[in-house]
Amino acid sequence: MKKAFTLIELIFVIVIIGVLASVAIPKFKNLTTHAKSSGVKSVVTSVQSSIDNIHGKWIINDNMTSFKDSQGNEHALNSQGYPEHLDGNDGNNFSWVLKVPVPSCSDGKTNGCWKEDPQDTYSYYYNSNDVLKLEYNATTGTLECKAGSGKYSDVSKCEKVVY
Repeated sequence: MKKAFTLIELIFVIVIIGVLASVAIPKFKNLTTHAKSSGVKSVVTSVQSSIDNIHGKWIINDNMTSFKDSQGNEHALNSQGYPEHLDGNDGNNFSWVLKVPVPSCSDGKTNGCWKEDPQDTYSYYYNSNDVLKLEYNATTGTLECKAGSGKYSDVSKCEKVVY
């Protein structure tokens, strides 16, 4: 005698798979957006940590006037002990305070990359429509959220991503 599944058993298994898929697929829908948001938080946290490290050295070393980046180049500190700028005009964002450069929006790239706008104002491009804007405040040594575009046109949405 042959052993096989009945039609009802097969339909029951298909229904269970359908229910599991309907629950799982929405969970993975925004996976890319969440990954990009985590990347932004990681960069902002790393930059802030480096700034705080430089400021701590300034306090310990009796108000030093400059700091060395990872290549050994000297950069000026302001009177509060924070870097005057986070990078030069070399296209590598945060290059003075981070050892590894972040993805840059060079060659017209507008997806998952950083761009320096005017001096010490940065934009993170999730895509060409949704742009997050941050500004370096050299007086307080902090990166601050500014209104971006698309879904980040509201500062409170910017802050949810960054902080």
